[in-house]
Amino acid sequence: MKKKFLATVVSIASLSAGSLFAVGPDTGGSGTQDYSYMLDSGNSISVSRTSSSPKVTGTSTDGTYTNPYKTLTTTSIQAKWDYNGTMIGISQSSPYGVDLNYTTGFMTNLGAKITSSETAILASRGLASGFKIFGGIRLNQFKATVDKPYYGGAGNPTLSKAGGYQYSLDTGTSTGFTIGAAYEVPQIYLRASIQYNTEIEHKNVKVTESLAGATTSTSGIEDYLAPSSTIIKLRSALSPKLLAFLNYRSTQYDGLKVTGPIHTQLGGGNIYDPSSGTDLTFGAAFVISDQLTALVGAARGQAKSDGGNESALSPYGDTSSQFIGGSFKVNDNFELNASYSLTSLGDANADVVVSPGVAGVGSFTDNKATRVSIGTKISF
Repeated sequence: MKKKFLATVVSIASLSAGSLFAVGPDTGGSGTQDYSYMLDSGNSISVSRTSSSPKVTGTSTDGTYTNPYKTLTTTSIQAKWDYNGTMIGISQSSPYGVDLNYTTGFMTNLGAKITSSETAILASRGLASGFKIFGGIRLNQFKATVDKPYYGGAGNPTLSKAGGYQYSLDTGTSTGFTIGAAYEVPQIYLRASIQYNTEIEHKNVKVTESLAGATTSTSGIEDYLAPSSTIIKLRSALSPKLLAFLNYRSTQYDGLKVTGPIHTQLGGGNIYDPSSGTDLTFGAAFVISDQLTALVGAARGQAKSDGGNESALSPYGDTSSQFIGGSFKVNDNFELNASYSLTSLGDANADVVVSPGVAGVGSFTDNKATRVSIGTKISF
């Protein structure tokens, strides 16, 4: 088997994580916060850019809700280099993200936006008999804004954001860890790995709420938990030109509940309450030539259901995806990657507001999302 085969396949698989928003606001399905690239040999820098475009449509007695989602674009950077037999690395990514704003009916200007950043400082080391360990420190932060204009009541007939309820959250930066281990058989490109990301408790959280222009700011009243996750990956060559892989991720969002004193007084309950769940990605890579490798696969995201309706801020059910990818090795030091996925966002009923003080149910069906990733990898 060719030595170039392994490096090419690994980089494509990392770009083709599959699902979008499969569990909570995760941006990369089973590839979210995956640091197993540290197990690969050789010095390298990889940069990838991903654009995801969800499209959901719902109907209720208030009318039709056209797609509230905006295109979400994220960039990730991974670098690693060998230092006397120990691989040292750094990763920068945006693990959580949402951007939506309704523009029709009584839900006009209801919206939410989540941005995030995670920097990981990593190391890996080979042990005897094919075993490796890896891990490091994660610096995590996220911000969120939520707008609910209908809480402005009769004083906000135009449903302007400023005239209703507004919420903003800034967690600041807190520290957690990642740790993992792997077993490899290089002759057949077999690798089985497991990685655990600890939850990260954010204590110095800044929260601002406003209602009809009257603003209240609080800090440090409530802690917020960035979720823990477990990632299990398996790959193996089936022939000199065919490799199969399976990636599994379990994310524990149950500890993250976004609340606010004013929102609670208004009878709104939790502002955001994502569910824990799992992502499964599987596929195969095919070596077409010394320069070109292709990849196909599917993914499935499943959130834990409480039996109730979904939130209007995430109006869909479980997800399923199909994706294709490709890698072109320009030379021994430079590689180009691209992938495309089409995701079906499951049908769901979501809690909506159909008129002042009147709750209703929106039926969201035929929901989809596309995801395009492009990237480069430089070896040195």
